[in-house]
Amino acid sequence: MLASRTFWVAAAATFFITFSAVAHAATYTILVAPRDTKALENAKAKENGKTVFTERKLYKALKKAAEFLNQPGAQEVRVYIAAGEYTGQMKQGQWTVPAIKNAEASLAISGGWNETWNGRQPFKHLVRLKTSEGRPGPMLMFTKNGVLKRLAVSGLLLDASPSNQYDARSNSLLIGKSRTYTLMAFRLMKLDRLVVADNIFINGAQGTVDPNIYPLSNETTVSIQNNFFISNRFPTSTRGRTFKGAHVKQMNFVNNSFILNWPYNPDPTSANVGVINLYTKECCKLLNIEGNLFAFNAGGAMQQDYVWDRMPKTRIHKNLFFSNAMLFGNDKKDAGVIVGKFGLNPKYLIADLEMLEDEFDYDVSGNVSFDPKVPIAFPELLAADSSSVKRKNTGMNDVRRLFGMNQKGGKVAIANYAPKIKWNLPLPREAKAKPFGVQPSKLWSAKKW
Repeated sequence: MLASRTFWVAAAATFFITFSAVAHAATYTILVAPRDTKALENAKAKENGKTVFTERKLYKALKKAAEFLNQPGAQEVRVYIAAGEYTGQMKQGQWTVPAIKNAEASLAISGGWNETWNGRQPFKHLVRLKTSEGRPGPMLMFTKNGVLKRLAVSGLLLDASPSNQYDARSNSLLIGKSRTYTLMAFRLMKLDRLVVADNIFINGAQGTVDPNIYPLSNETTVSIQNNFFISNRFPTSTRGRTFKGAHVKQMNFVNNSFILNWPYNPDPTSANVGVINLYTKECCKLLNIEGNLFAFNAGGAMQQDYVWDRMPKTRIHKNLFFSNAMLFGNDKKDAGVIVGKFGLNPKYLIADLEMLEDEFDYDVSGNVSFDPKVPIAFPELLAADSSSVKRKNTGMNDVRRLFGMNQKGGKVAIANYAPKIKWNLPLPREAKAKPFGVQPSKLWSAKKW
């Protein structure tokens, strides 16, 4: 009798444990809007306390999101952020997503929502993550070794300039006195889908975002799409990893605008000179670089320092390149498509479009070079040894001035490095350039995972 009773007690305990672990999948929406705004008022009208919630502070919304995502099952959380300025907890200018461990769950962070919550345009309704001097880490950071099935970050403006220091006379970045953290960090998360879309990365002193994750499966994809990268120091790379035999299936850099970005150091012997640093085939099975705009990037649009047999299958289609090699005294319009040492070369080799087509063993098609005429708010600087030059008031001469180049042609001493740039929507004014780079009408949506 005792044995029988013990059996039933054990069976009941097993039933209870099984019942308690039954996953209940749900989709939660967290609406974030600043205090005393119409957007917050409208958000509260939508709140139901079950699947729709409101927050005034973004860090609280991220904490709540993690709580929902850590429930068992295929949970999905959508954090929608209305236009405004957000400062972080105690105005430190840094946001950390708490630890998440759920390989079935999905998180979508999307900014740029209007005050009625019926649409978004992040390049008009700006969501400014305002940082501060002495910020303690990346502006947006995910707790190390997190696990999610899908993650998207879309529609944020990350401007690192408040945490940087600049020379008072030349507006040059002072590296040693600026915060040397990236703007966004995933910190070795395990993911099956990563999307970074429709963001503005500007004035980064130590990179912006790297898709450096562990793939959950051989179907994992990474997409860096429709972002602005402006006046950042060595912005990004294709660095990736394998995990338990899994390999990222495809890494995409699509329809991004890379404008006026900078090398690690302002000299032609510096490491990390290019905008996208091309890593080895460990990054992915296929690297797709398509529809991007690369203009006025001093050290090259892309950088390759590895020999070809160490590189992934690579597709470079329909990109616009213009003036990407001024660090090397080369202002040919299509120079600097790729720069690199390609193994053991002691100096950087500089490839133009013709070399890309003839000398690289990649799938190359439809790339072009001409002036996109992007409007950039160039700061007033003192260019070295140019006082006697009668310059023409053109955008190209503004760029030449930044690089300390004689504005009639010919190189002079470097005058400025990584100056602070104010945000100004830099869409091409040249009609035939409009299909390249960021497309404000083609925003990412959680409905299109």
